[in-house]
Amino acid sequence: MTGLLRKLFWIMTLALMLGCSGAPTKWAQFHGDSSSQGFQLVDSGFALSSAWISKPYKITSSSPVLGKDFEGSEILYIGTTDAHLIAIETSDGSEKWDRYLGSDGEACIVSSPAVSDKRDVYVITNREIGDGRVRSTLRKVDEFSNRRWSYMFPDNGFTTGSPKVLTLGDQTLIFVYVSVGGPEDLQGELFVLRDDEEMATLLDRQALGKCRYTSASGGPKAEELSGFLSAVWEMIKQFPIEINVSTAPLPDMFVDPTAALQASEHSIRIAIADNLCNIGVYEWDGVELSVLWREAHDSEKHSSIALLPNGLMVFGTKAGKAFAYDAATGVNMWVYDAGEPVFATPAAAPGQFIFVVSKNHIQVINTTDGTLIHDGLLPRKLKLLGQTYASPAVTANRVYLATAEMLTVTHDLKARGHDTNFQGNGMSSVAVSSSGDVYAVGIDGTIRKYQGTD
Repeated sequence: MTGLLRKLFWIMTLALMLGCSGAPTKWAQFHGDSSSQGFQLVDSGFALSSAWISKPYKITSSSPVLGKDFEGSEILYIGTTDAHLIAIETSDGSEKWDRYLGSDGEACIVSSPAVSDKRDVYVITNREIGDGRVRSTLRKVDEFSNRRWSYMFPDNGFTTGSPKVLTLGDQTLIFVYVSVGGPEDLQGELFVLRDDEEMATLLDRQALGKCRYTSASGGPKAEELSGFLSAVWEMIKQFPIEINVSTAPLPDMFVDPTAALQASEHSIRIAIADNLCNIGVYEWDGVELSVLWREAHDSEKHSSIALLPNGLMVFGTKAGKAFAYDAATGVNMWVYDAGEPVFATPAAAPGQFIFVVSKNHIQVINTTDGTLIHDGLLPRKLKLLGQTYASPAVTANRVYLATAEMLTVTHDLKARGHDTNFQGNGMSSVAVSSSGDVYAVGIDGTIRKYQGTD
């Protein structure tokens, strides 16, 4: 197929997608769907008492995702720090299968898997290779736990972010943010790969910009960034995590961002704000990646981005700000000062507001102007019991957050429910099924299911 015909095919396919688009019914990727909105259009209940508790696994920052097997039964997938990809039966919490992915030496899974419409699972393993370096490998495992292929990112490619998967027709594409290069010249790149059944084919890679490191005051320093990445890696690869979110402050560390995808009329838009020096939106037209817009930043640490239906891309920063940009133009629409680091990916809700979780609070922001919503004189802001990196999950009537407790609140934050028998690690986010069931990872590595209806 020629490049022109391939682009035409993509335009027709994307038009069909847009015409049939609706609220997500799958929580198959990090923070819900490909656009990371963290939203499930279903009425759900308070997560007060678990329906089942799985056996413990070595889970730190990996979050559960949901898929279905060939019989239509819902399956939960999650990765462990000793490189096991686990499949859990959501009906009773029993283990469906356990696939070890560390045969090439010691390895670790710290990011969330992604499940395609074809029921294949994609996950990133990381392995230390000496001299303080870590290499990342993207792996495909089918629904029966068979390994299908692996792809080691070139140029010392390393990421603690998650893959994003998009299936168009009979083609499955994987988008991954990766840091490449050596300790003195780290650069962020966006990779696009195609699943060719028994192998991964690299279709394109695009630098997010050129980070220019300097020892001068105010500029990003390679040794500082390298040290930051090493410190994050040392923290999230260990189980159990040596942090008690109820009593000790979380260090101000960010894992690598996960890209967010959204279909436009003629292309797939990919939004990313990295922890090195760039923020921007890129386009995939079926043939190659191109830059829609980008701008540099001074090595500020960012959360992953949520792409909203109204065209905004929203994310948080270590400096305690939540930013909203117009995804198509790069215009900064508003900035909200949360007053403390925003580690979590914001979550969208129906209507004009978005939930922003900062280190100690959950706050409800008006998406039109970036102001804190008030009910009369009372702000929609709630102090959390314990600190958290974890991202909120939103349904049509509830918000869920795993921190020192399992917290459920209504959109106005007035009605609250707590499972105080649960304690999270502050890093793994919850998943919500299409029927409103909620899944959360405890600090001991167990997974809990909460029934979705009142």
